[in-house]
Amino acid sequence: MKWIQGAAIAALFSLAAFFITYFGVKFPYILVEVEAQNFQCKIKQNTFQLSWIHSVEKTPWKERYLQDNEALILTETQFVSFGAGTPDQGVISRQEDGNIQMQINRKLKELNWVISHRMQGKIEIADRVWNIYQDFPDYSTVHISIRKDSLWKKRGLNDCL
Repeated sequence: MKWIQGAAIAALFSLAAFFITYFGVKFPYILVEVEAQNFQCKIKQNTFQLSWIHSVEKTPWKERYLQDNEALILTETQFVSFGAGTPDQGVISRQEDGNIQMQINRKLKELNWVISHRMQGKIEIADRVWNIYQDFPDYSTVHISIRKDSLWKKRGLNDCL
């Protein structure tokens, strides 16, 4: 009889731990929003890359981001030549293909990224590419930030890719 009571208590503690973890504890993740379109999705990985065609230079740009607990970290940027919008601080190195790579490591609370068909904005995660500029009207603002929610709420969001 005592083992039944012990098992019941253990089961109650396990159930309580499950509910607290699933509904109460908040976990960080990367949230992508296009508010004007009432769209949200999450990036499951803790790194992603934005790529686009620079409006003045007409050359490809890439920025890599890392999820910190409560911030995004712009780890590096890659471009063909210095010009409008080039970061002014960071460690510069040239790649074999002629591109310039700059280590930045700048913390950001959020990103607000305006997309259009001309700039061909893409979100890249691992080996997958989302041509986000094809899914929303020109000049839509894509808001990227760190959100903390319970596993229940996080699970309710679709993955971006």
